[in-house]
Amino acid sequence: MAEWGRELFQLSLGEVGRQHGHFCLGAGFCLLFFLTGCTPDIYQNRADLETYSALYEKTPDVDNVDGDDVDIELPAPMNLSDLPREGRGSEFLGTMASSEIGAAVLPLDEALETGVTYGRDYLDEKERVFLSALSLTLARYELTPITFAQGELEWATDNRLSAVNNLVTTNTFSRRASTGFNWLCKTGARISADFTRDFLRFTTGNRSLNRSDLAFTIIQPILQGGGTTVTMEALTQEERNVLYELRSFADFRRDFVVDVVSDYYGVLRARDQVNNAYVAYLGFKTNVEREEALAEEDRRTQTQLGRLRQAALQSESRWINSIRAYQTLLDNFKITLGIPVERSLILEDRELAKLRIEPVDISRDEAVKIALVARPDLQTARDQVEDAERRIEVAKNGLLPGVDISLDYNSRSDPGDNTPDINFDRRRWEGSIDLDLPFDRKAQRNNYRAAQIFLNRATRRYDLAQDQARLEIYDDWRALEQARKNFEVAEQQVALARRRLDEQLLLAELGRGEALDLVDAQNDLVSSQNQRTSTLIEHTLARLRLWSDMGILYVSEDGSWVKRLRNEPPLAP
Repeated sequence: MAEWGRELFQLSLGEVGRQHGHFCLGAGFCLLFFLTGCTPDIYQNRADLETYSALYEKTPDVDNVDGDDVDIELPAPMNLSDLPREGRGSEFLGTMASSEIGAAVLPLDEALETGVTYGRDYLDEKERVFLSALSLTLARYELTPITFAQGELEWATDNRLSAVNNLVTTNTFSRRASTGFNWLCKTGARISADFTRDFLRFTTGNRSLNRSDLAFTIIQPILQGGGTTVTMEALTQEERNVLYELRSFADFRRDFVVDVVSDYYGVLRARDQVNNAYVAYLGFKTNVEREEALAEEDRRTQTQLGRLRQAALQSESRWINSIRAYQTLLDNFKITLGIPVERSLILEDRELAKLRIEPVDISRDEAVKIALVARPDLQTARDQVEDAERRIEVAKNGLLPGVDISLDYNSRSDPGDNTPDINFDRRRWEGSIDLDLPFDRKAQRNNYRAAQIFLNRATRRYDLAQDQARLEIYDDWRALEQARKNFEVAEQQVALARRRLDEQLLLAELGRGEALDLVDAQNDLVSSQNQRTSTLIEHTLARLRLWSDMGILYVSEDGSWVKRLRNEPPLAP
């Protein structure tokens, strides 16, 4: 379309030179063509097409990222109507139970799909990758022939007094059109071509002048600035930056899934704590009522009764506070998923019942070996060392003398000729060598020294990244073992606390128990129940983090995940 526009523009200019009456029609048609043909939507579509093409080229080089995963098209409006509904509010939420009547119940898999579709942070990350590929399209374009077309029209009226004091009016019409291209070649050569046509008409006397000019220039650096390594450096780095951004996105997806799962179970844990606190509060109320009846029979002192009443009030306060904490976590989770805060929503309680303490089927040392070859961030850190080495070679080139060979060619139309045709017999050739001796190389010297330092830094960062990966695996392993042991302890604590509470309740009915022992038994049961749920969740999350830190937590387009050890690179020796 751009070529058609330039041709139409030149034809319109020629028509102006021959027939003024047609100018307005031709210029108006030309303007209308550009205004309706090259709309912003067309530019957007072209940019998207070229950018997605670059991304689809790169995604096969990155595990767990496909071209569709970085589609930044805005999703359709959120619709949760297909989710099951909560028929009644939960009694343990007290006065807030009514807010859950008819609320949508969100399972974990639906939460993950919602997060990768509407999560603001997730959408930001996809756009960051897209912007990197968008920059790549410009870097590629700068190494292709870049065409240009320019035009200029001018009317002028000049009123002057002649030698005999007569007013003389001169009307002129001029037109200038220029087209050509500039091309930076991979060898560092710069090729440019320019064709210019000038037209001037004096309407008084109907005289006209035409002139055309054709010029070619080639400049090839021999030492400084020459060679593909230097010329292609900007493009090479942009190509690698897109690859780095895709790897970073792969890591982000793993972290995002782990964070969503962590927040999901965190909300369920808070809801479970509300239920435990409510059950404990009801237990204290029942105990207080029984103790009040015994006190009327003088079988309990006011001190014992007061202790139970105080414990009941404290239990009620913990229950109320736990409700607020649960609702705050739920609202924050909605924001993470991109769900409006005012939307009535609850999470699926049965997800907690699915959790189990599952053993890890590989050793810690094997996990480290897999991480060192599978993690995208380590691959990027290793490649950045290569980037630093390449920049040293570029910086070395800047220390060389400047030797440029240039060749110019120019042809023009005949002077005074009313026809604008180029006379190729009137040509001019010129060859030259430009020399720039390396006397002033302070900036280049500093760049070279800085490049050496950057290489040292990149090497240290790569070593640090490997040690951090090992540390993360070690820490994940410790967290798994800690959560497993804590769960076993919590199981014993729950059983012991339940037996203690049953014993204290029996003693209280017989009038032989102490109020303080009953309070402690009830609080210990709630605490041990909460601890058991927490350790079960912590073990699940530690297992997920281990897979993520190993680089084997594969995330699908809908946000679901799977631990995948097959098709991994071979283990490092």
